[in-house]
Amino acid sequence: MHHPWDRVVIAVVVIVATALLAKLVDLRISRRELTPALETRYQVVRRTIAVAIVFIGVFSALFVIPQVRAVAGAILASSAVIGIVIGLAAQRTLSNFVAGLLIAFTQPVRLGDEIEIADAAGRVEEIGLTYTWLRTADDERIAIPNDKLASETIRNKTFKR
Repeated sequence: MHHPWDRVVIAVVVIVATALLAKLVDLRISRRELTPALETRYQVVRRTIAVAIVFIGVFSALFVIPQVRAVAGAILASSAVIGIVIGLAAQRTLSNFVAGLLIAFTQPVRLGDEIEIADAAGRVEEIGLTYTWLRTADDERIAIPNDKLASETIRNKTFKR
């Protein structure tokens, strides 16, 4: 018979190993000298891959614990309802995430570009999974939701193909 702490230790080891794997994959992908266009794509892809690895690892680690597995079976039985509720609750976040992927691959803006959107203007400093960060002339940082960036008109002062 297994002691309950054995399973917890296994779960912790799996989570730590997953975090290390995500970091190693991220480091492996990031070891390249890239053009700004490719750097923008790689940054978003790196983050997406790291999040996916950690999510799968944590989910796998939790299934080591029998009590969690039993609850997961009940949750899986009602997954359609849960999926609808989560989808409605996370609609804005999912919209920002999908827009972040679109921005990374269509590249209306790239890292280092000087842009204007709505009432914000600045240099693109970071394109994340849900927000894009601008650095203004006054050295302030502005976070713009990616769905706004994907749907609004952008004036890109430095964009060159």
